[in-house]
Amino acid sequence: MSTEFVPAAEVRPVTFAVRASDHHERGRRRGAELRTGIASTLAAYRRYFAHLNIAEAAVRAAATSSLERLQAWSPTAAEEIAAVAEGAGIEVAELMEIISRTEIMTQAAAAPTECSTVSYTRPGASVAAQNWDWAADFSTLWHINDVGAVPGQRRHVGIAEFGMLGKIGLNESGVGVLLNILKHTADGPGGVPVHAILDRVLSEADTLAEALEIIHSAPTSSSSIITVITAEAAVQVEIAGDRKRERRMGSDGNGGVGADRGDLAGGDSGFLIHTNHFLHPDLLDGALELRADSTSQDRYRHLAEAVARFETARLEVRDSGAGPTGTSSAAAAERADTAQPVTVGDLTTLLTTEPGEAPVCCTPDPGATYGNRSATLVTVRIDPARRQIELAPGSPAEGLHGNRSFQL
Repeated sequence: MSTEFVPAAEVRPVTFAVRASDHHERGRRRGAELRTGIASTLAAYRRYFAHLNIAEAAVRAAATSSLERLQAWSPTAAEEIAAVAEGAGIEVAELMEIISRTEIMTQAAAAPTECSTVSYTRPGASVAAQNWDWAADFSTLWHINDVGAVPGQRRHVGIAEFGMLGKIGLNESGVGVLLNILKHTADGPGGVPVHAILDRVLSEADTLAEALEIIHSAPTSSSSIITVITAEAAVQVEIAGDRKRERRMGSDGNGGVGADRGDLAGGDSGFLIHTNHFLHPDLLDGALELRADSTSQDRYRHLAEAVARFETARLEVRDSGAGPTGTSSAAAAERADTAQPVTVGDLTTLLTTEPGEAPVCCTPDPGATYGNRSATLVTVRIDPARRQIELAPGSPAEGLHGNRSFQL
């Protein structure tokens, strides 16, 4: 196969900004204006599914089943997707091959690629960032997604693959979402697409609680980790097939995983990190690595160590002046609260790696062949309190050239 693809940092994505009177019109405009990109993305996924040895009939059956589940769970989203298909001049079942691609790929022996996410919780000033890694051959098949509000829904901005209503982003209420893929023996095709869940959170949620309610209500069939970020807090929802568990700072093993269990970076400092393996103890039975050569564990360790170094330096600066001391969890939290605020720039630094380090910044190996090359396609930074999201093609190690900042 050819080794040709567009390096992620060189991509200058289309910005799709849509304003419409209702979700039907919005969908038709998406389909008509992005028709070429949707056709290219559908062709690319069909090629990719074939590379993963997923039969065409199995792809169609999975997409149809996901559509049926979506129609029952969110009729409004299903109607908008039908309008997109109409505008693009394709069948809705064909469009669902893109939207439900995560669910379809549960039928493959190995997942294609991986991601890294870091969030920091400080009431009123929580922030999050992600390196979105995907197959390098899809480097041009995403766009900036600026979706105007319609009655009953919110404006949101982020990234989406052509044909999807939404993906990673932030809405005007200050609710953001990020996504990492996971793998579990409970996985299968046919559930509500995780990308439809992300879109519904961005479209409908005004609070953290509403976002979590939407996620938990979805009948899922594939594994992912959705990080919900608001100004007040970050919560990770791990999904294993149809089961879901939350992880947040300071909670116990019933609702999440607390820092005292030793698997969160930064102690009680407020950091949560995630790569591509399960962390919640309730979901470890049946948990799988995405692929035999997964770097998830290495990236997690690298990020945990980077966070620990960052926190040590940050608190040393804080402790150079007067303030609380002590070693208890309460004292540690108080020290963190009075230290210099953590910014999206700090998170970007944590997510930046160089050659020879764990590949948090993912770059294809020279000469890598089709299906065996991954890249950080987009760097995402979300500051909910400021209602600000930044999107840059490529990884932070490549300089964030082409960075776009949006104020909602």
